[in-house]
Amino acid sequence: MDDGTQQRTQPSRPDSASGGAPGTPDGTSADARAGAPADARADAPAGGAAPGGEHPDGAGRWHLDLEHHLSSVPLARHWVVQRCADARVAPAALTVVELLTAELTANAVLHGRPPVRLDVRCTPGLVRVAVDDADSTPPVRRTVGPEATGGRGVALVDLLSSDWGVEQHAAGKRVWFTVGAAACPPRPA
Repeated sequence: MDDGTQQRTQPSRPDSASGGAPGTPDGTSADARAGAPADARADAPAGGAAPGGEHPDGAGRWHLDLEHHLSSVPLARHWVVQRCADARVAPAALTVVELLTAELTANAVLHGRPPVRLDVRCTPGLVRVAVDDADSTPPVRRTVGPEATGGRGVALVDLLSSDWGVEQHAAGKRVWFTVGAAACPPRPA
């Protein structure tokens, strides 16, 4: 969705962004933690994928068009994990990437507007995930009490990512994060 007219904003980490998805007392979104059906394939354009499905851009970069519906959250989560696993990203990094992908996707479908697009790029030592939607309103980090069941999504992204930000563009916004991703050792021959 890069059209050359992007305006990038970088939230300050201590008191930046949110608008998080509804969650559970442990701070993770119930929607973000929901599992995909056992028979759903992470790369299949079903459940939450919009017409057009998955588009590999080559060299460890893919994008997936998603429906503006909560069913897209588990699909996005599993799809990103599969792409990263194929790129040999270490398991510890996969766990963080999975959680943060779910949080950004949940925010896009709960607080944004369609269309929703997920991008992932796996390079040596780094995974970058971005979620685009058509609402230009940036996420806002909220302060919530321990009894709150939501509002922690952006705080989790801020805490667990290596870096993150928001880019404004003509069609809305892109919220992205990076996670350090040491590769697994090569598979034995």
